[in-house]
Amino acid sequence: MHVRERSIKTKGIIFRKTPFKESSLILEVFSKDMGKISVIAKGIKKEKSKSTGLIEILNELEFVLHKSSASEWYILKSQSLIKAYLFETDFQTNVVMQAAVEIYRQMIISEIDAENYYDLLITYFDFLPKIRKNKIAIFWRFLLRIFKESGIEMNVQNCIICFQNKSFVSFYPLKNGFVCKECNQRIMEEAMINISSRSAEIFQKLEIIGKVIDEIEISKNEIKQINRIFLVHLSEHFHKRFHLKSLEMYK
Repeated sequence: MHVRERSIKTKGIIFRKTPFKESSLILEVFSKDMGKISVIAKGIKKEKSKSTGLIEILNELEFVLHKSSASEWYILKSQSLIKAYLFETDFQTNVVMQAAVEIYRQMIISEIDAENYYDLLITYFDFLPKIRKNKIAIFWRFLLRIFKESGIEMNVQNCIICFQNKSFVSFYPLKNGFVCKECNQRIMEEAMINISSRSAEIFQKLEIIGKVIDEIEISKNEIKQINRIFLVHLSEHFHKRFHLKSLEMYK
């Protein structure tokens, strides 16, 4: 039986690499055209390989791949570097970049939607090094954009019950948004998550956070509280528990 092979050229970001046999690697790549794919880089670990330094986590590459119709695996034939996102980045930038990768690795992203998610990720990565402080807030804004793209948009401006622009006192997971003090007293459901006034203020500024990033202060408690709400929102809508190990290292 004749097995058809085809060559594919695509941009992609390396999310993960795993040793395979003595001299090869299995790469988890997020491709602009195909979404998450597995790529075998044969012989890449050999000392004489010219490609060794290119195959690093969060490198964006132009890949040439071969794909057999008899296999789900892609074979790496050649690659060229577009950008090394972790090169000379500070610790906080590294952490919030890795957090975005963790989100993508836990999501199911269709081939049809891959390009939009790819562009969101690249825009996020390119913007982070320009920020001096509060990089976690840029990650939160990135999550809001992911929610919108996924059709699970979170309302961070108005009370989800009375639709007024008031200060929030709780998050209502079943309604995808926040509740003001007056409405909270009427509902009082167990599913509500209480939040501080400072956390509420940060949520309401997230859509314009780039303009005020240097003016706000974010405490460890607020980071913990806001992270929890985002993870609850993800878990509710994707019907699985999301956990971001990278954010445990954010300081």
